[in-house]
Amino acid sequence: MSRPEWWPGEDHEAFTEWAMERGVEAFGVAPARFPGRGLGMIATRKIKKGEAVVQVPTSVILTMDKIPSSFKDQFPEGTAVQTILAAYFTHGSEEELAEYELWRKAWPTRQDFEDSLPILWPQVLGGLHWPDSEASGQDSGPTSQSNFLTPCISGRWNSVDKGNPFKQYESEHRNLLLGQELRLGKAWADVTTALPDTDWRSFSYHWLILNTRSFYWVGAGQEPPEDRNDAMAMLPFADYFNHSDVECDVKFDQDGYTLRATEDYEEGDEVYMSYGGHPNDFLLAEYGFFLEKNDSDCLYLDDVIFRDLNTADKQEELWLNQYYGNYQLISQGVCYRTEVAAALVYMNEEDWRNHILEGSTEGVDEKKSETIIKGWIRTYATEADATMKSLQSAMQSNAVVQAHRQKGETLLRRWAQIKEICESALKAIDL
Repeated sequence: MSRPEWWPGEDHEAFTEWAMERGVEAFGVAPARFPGRGLGMIATRKIKKGEAVVQVPTSVILTMDKIPSSFKDQFPEGTAVQTILAAYFTHGSEEELAEYELWRKAWPTRQDFEDSLPILWPQVLGGLHWPDSEASGQDSGPTSQSNFLTPCISGRWNSVDKGNPFKQYESEHRNLLLGQELRLGKAWADVTTALPDTDWRSFSYHWLILNTRSFYWVGAGQEPPEDRNDAMAMLPFADYFNHSDVECDVKFDQDGYTLRATEDYEEGDEVYMSYGGHPNDFLLAEYGFFLEKNDSDCLYLDDVIFRDLNTADKQEELWLNQYYGNYQLISQGVCYRTEVAAALVYMNEEDWRNHILEGSTEGVDEKKSETIIKGWIRTYATEADATMKSLQSAMQSNAVVQAHRQKGETLLRRWAQIKEICESALKAIDL
């Protein structure tokens, strides 16, 4: 019997049979290999909007409740769920893990992660230093301290004043790589305290499996944890779905997870699930890809704005009036918070307070605000131009960077998107 062109391979076929035998149901979808894009889920028939496409029963969902108490008890109270689950896949007995063997064979490899996730990229591109970095030789070369990652991912700029007194400002959307470094570093410290013989490559691989393939889950009768990251479960088969703004309707209850199509699909179409409304920098940092078209994409002007609003008085005004940070730039222009910050550049504090609290227009100059905002956007565009030029040069002249050409091409595409956002926003402001 001939196989379809999209056939994913024997390991995935065997895993699919394993999942179905354990109660997972697929209604017109199957794992598929898409040329140039890897694995995903394909429609094997016409699918109508609202139809259930996958159901995963609670009995097969992997949660902390499925981990033996004897294993969990080795870790101190407060250890992250992700750490314990990753440790279990690293240290669990052969007999216990045998149940998940076919599932694990269907997971991405560590090499897949090294190719796609900036957290494992070499320092020569702006990545981090990990225990195995020197052993692999990935960080050698004259440009090992270069930064070609975007500011949202790295928290670093190549063109913005290095003397910015507010460079320590932190937020969920800024310096994504640092957030990952802290979480994985904490996980590594916790697991090696409990299990000193842990292998770094194996544990970090399983930690990243959890980071990229887990689902939100709160069991029946349980309260949501204080840290959303601890509401974590793994769903066999459902983790094949790729992300898009064209999403599946995902819901769970005590019986399990149900995923429904939110649009019509023709046979042969890829069926998507949404990971949430995230900017492309977040998707690249967390999942190792980004979308060519993403209605949720945005940039953050925080560093650029704080460079100009660099006095204690203006910083305090922003903080006290809840306009401190989170300045978004999209193709259609900037958010209201950015407009408020621009007015504070040239207004005195009293007039500015009256403006935002009472609607006063005393001292407001829309032309000045527009000029300031355009300057901030052009700063980001300049950063894009400078970084792309530097990266292109390194890809031609530096052997270490050349060895990571695919990663470099990924970054060039992202920087080109950023430049396009800046240019579109500038045009929108002129309209």
